[in-house]
Amino acid sequence: MIPRLHRALTCAIVLLMPIGALSGCNVAPKSEDRTIFVEEARDGLKYFEKHVTGLPKQIRDSAGYAVFPGAGQWGIIFTGGSFGRGAVFKPDGTQIGWAAVNNFSLGLQAGGQGKKILIVFANVDVLERFKQGLLTGKAEGTAVAGDEGAAGLAPFQDGLAVYVGAQKGLMAGGMVAMENFRYRELGKENEEPK
Repeated sequence: MIPRLHRALTCAIVLLMPIGALSGCNVAPKSEDRTIFVEEARDGLKYFEKHVTGLPKQIRDSAGYAVFPGAGQWGIIFTGGSFGRGAVFKPDGTQIGWAAVNNFSLGLQAGGQGKKILIVFANVDVLERFKQGLLTGKAEGTAVAGDEGAAGLAPFQDGLAVYVGAQKGLMAGGMVAMENFRYRELGKENEEPK
């Protein structure tokens, strides 16, 4: 019985080690990768605009938005989480910063999946709280997949509209834990958080 427990604890420690590494990751991509990353984020926005009727107007009327073009989601037995980097824009498409998500969860899960995430900020107050890391709670993500214009507009929940799209195939929406996001202003990527 003891060797089984020892093996289980060893596996848990090995599986949890990447969580610590993820929390220390830079918010912005490496400087040589930033131009390509912003292009991927803009392509991610086009994906959502193509599939969500009314999204361009929602963005025009907002304080800004964040696009995570290649967030990952993983799960192994009783642990899991999501990670990824994003770019933050004004409604006119001008980039203002970078964002990162690191989320750890417990519960029965297995596998891995890539996804795109779009978060629209209803007003300046919500965007500023996002930048300062003051948002809490979870926002329900509206699933986006399938035919052009097939997804409905997500309602704002606590000042946020969240869209989740699969990298490949179909995917259900998901909960996004807002306290797991970090932000860095454009031009201040290497500064330590306050």
